Formats: sequence, structure tokens, C-alpha cells
Amino acid sequence: MKKIYLFLLFGLLLAACAKDDDKQPILVTDIVMPAAGTVFNPGDKVTIKAQGFQTDDDVMFEIYWPLPDEPVLNYQGYARGVLPVMLEQTATSITFLAPGHYPASTTKILLRRAGDIMTLGEIAVSNGQAPEEFQLYGITNSHSDTGHDNCIEHVNLTDGSPKNIVKLAEDQKDFSCVVNAPESQRLCGIQTKDGVRKVYCYDLSMRYWKDMGLENILTLCNNTDGSIIAVRQISSNEVMLASVAPWIYTREPNLSHRYELPAGIKPEALTRYPGIQSSASQLLLSADNGNNSFTPVVLNLQSSKVHVGEQIQATALIPFWTITDKKDNGTTKYVRTGGYAIVKTDGQTELRLWDQATMTLKEPFATFPNPARSITMLAEDTETLKLYVLFDTYRGGRLIYAYDLVSKDWQSVPGIGYSYSEIVMAR
Repeated sequence: MKKIYLFLLFGLLLAACAKDDDKQPILVTDIVMPAAGTVFNPGDKVTIKAQGFQTDDDVMFEIYWPLPDEPVLNYQGYARGVLPVMLEQTATSITFLAPGHYPASTTKILLRRAGDIMTLGEIAVSNGQAPEEFQLYGITNSHSDTGHDNCIEHVNLTDGSPKNIVKLAEDQKDFSCVVNAPESQRLCGIQTKDGVRKVYCYDLSMRYWKDMGLENILTLCNNTDGSIIAVRQISSNEVMLASVAPWIYTREPNLSHRYELPAGIKPEALTRYPGIQSSASQLLLSADNGNNSFTPVVLNLQSSKVHVGEQIQATALIPFWTITDKKDNGTTKYVRTGGYAIVKTDGQTELRLWDQATMTLKEPFATFPNPARSITMLAEDTETLKLYVLFDTYRGGRLIYAYDLVSKDWQSVPGIGYSYSEIVMAR
């Protein structure tokens, strides 16, 4: 009997120790969470009140969501250690943006101080995931020359109707060279602040702007794996590459090369259009020489070599990427390649691929009677390969057509009179 009592006593001691270990430190008191039942949208402001917040406190999220494939087992997806976008932190409150990019979730808010962690409470957040399909966005900026408000809009590809996403402030009006890292739900472009070209990204899920901390940027380029590369000026005739998008794991090309631009190519000539990575070793850029003249500029990603193509008499030279097929031992393979949209001085647009072996432009594979302003690629599968092109008209306003690389014809996007200077596919 004594052995049984000793065993029970030992068990109670272990339980007491376990409870002490689970007990959280009290870092703040009088916590006031948002009203029960409130469901926040990603990017909504959330304020938690309490007494005793300190300036060196850190806030973290633990995000949990149900897995619909396993409802009976009640499995949950989760993300831990997520850092919030903080707006304000005082001794009596913290304010942050509700997290985005996740399914509808329960988000636990944790306060960390010198190694101690306290749970403040939980909030409900609605779905903030990227849409399953790519979406088309139009950017009206200071280069648009239409008199419309500077803004970012979503274009409905079914009926062509635009939906305002965000208005550009006065110091954002030149937001340009816009690209997207797929699934990031971010539009990244260049803004000039105090005379310095910097990279800013707009988060489509959380609806806020982020300064990416990169300066003296000439243009942005889409990498073959979906990441974003910035071309940064480092001297009067030299550039280097820098990574922009840390949201996805990628194998980036060597970014340590310094590229010396040849005489006649000024760094500022590379600022008009976004560039693209054509293959594993080539980055296609466009140099505006002025006087209706452009030059293809190709950076070798495996060395410091710069190739300058023949000067072209044109009013625009816009890099684009696309997918082409080729036969290999009877098997069809699809490969990414690059090209340029050339607007001739008579206003006609030619779409031409770049020959990576000869370092020259191939003959046009498509033409259009109007001058192009911007071009973006949609590649969902081998049956959905389209180049969307924004064209000027001669009656004011602009229109959008898609060149279907499978059926090899032009397809109109409903609507006319678009004010955009750029379009971009994103998700």
C-alpha cells in the first residue's frame, strides 16, 4: 500500500512540474483584444491594448488553418514565427496589419521579450491566398499622358472592365518597370524618391507598400524561375545585379559580376522598359538612344560580358519572354526564350525572337498595325500561351490584344480607352 501512495505522490509532483513549465511569463497586463467575432481582412489594421509594452518587444504570429482534404482528422496547416507588418508600438498598445497570403485562419499573437514569450490572444483573418489563375493589371503613371489619375487597376479579361486597386500618391506617380514574382501577390516597380530610383513593391493581398531597400536601380527583370533581378548602377558606366524578391526560394544566377557598358550606352538609357531573362545565361535589356533609335543590350549571367546588338530605328524596343517548342528525338520540348517587340517608325509593331546563338533578332513571327507600349506573358500550360500587348490608338486611349502562340492569331480583350502605360500578369 505504501508503494502505491508513493507512486501517486510522484505522479502528482510530475504533473505540478509540468504545469509550472507550461505557465507563460506575464510580460504585459490588462490585455484588450479586438471584439470577439471580428473577422479581419488581410491588411486591415489591428490594435491590441495592454499595459507594459516595451520598446524592444517583438511581436510574432502563429497562423493556423484547417486542411479541407482531411476534415475528419482535423489536421491543420500552420506557419510559425511569422513577423508582422508593424504600424505603431507604444507602452499601452501595438498596431499591425492582419497577415495575408494564407487561407482563412486563426492567428495567434505572441509577444517576445528577452527570450520569454507570452500569448496575447487570437484573431480571425479571412482568406488571403493568391488566385489560382494569373490576373492582368494595368498601371497608369506619369508616363501615361492620358490625364487619368495615376493608379493600379485590375483588368477583367472576360469583359475588360477595370477595378481600382490603389491610387498612386504624388511621390509614387512614376511607378514603372513593373514586374511580378508568381505567387508572391506583389507588384514590384521603380519609384524616384529625392532623385534616387528605388524599388517598391505593392502587396496585393495585404494592400500596403514595402521599400525593398535597393537604390540606384535602372530597371527590373523577371528571372527564369520567377524571381526578380534589379539592374543597379554602380558608376558612370558600370552596373551590377541585385535580388529583389526574397519571398520564394530560388536558385539565383551569380549576382557578383560587374558589367562595364560600352561607349555610347549610358546607364539611364536602360530605364525605359523592364528586362527579362531569356535563358540560363542571358538577360535581355533595351537601351533608348533617343532620336527614335534603340539598341538590344544583353548581359551574360555567367560572366561580365556585355553584348550590344545593332542599332534599330524604332520608337520602342520592348523585351519579352515566351515559350517555344522544339523536337528532340521525336519528343516535343518546351523552352523559355526571349525576344523584343519593335515599334517601327511607321507605327507598326513586330514581335521577334532573339537568337541566342547568333545574338541577333529573328524575323517577325507576328505583326500588329498599332504601336505597342507594354507586353506581358501568360503561360499557364502548353495550351495557354499568350502575349498580352498594350497598344496605342490614333483616337485617344489604348487597347489590349493577346497574341495566342498556339492558334497564332490576335485576340481582342474587350474594352477600349485604357489609360495605362504598362500592363503585367501577376498572381
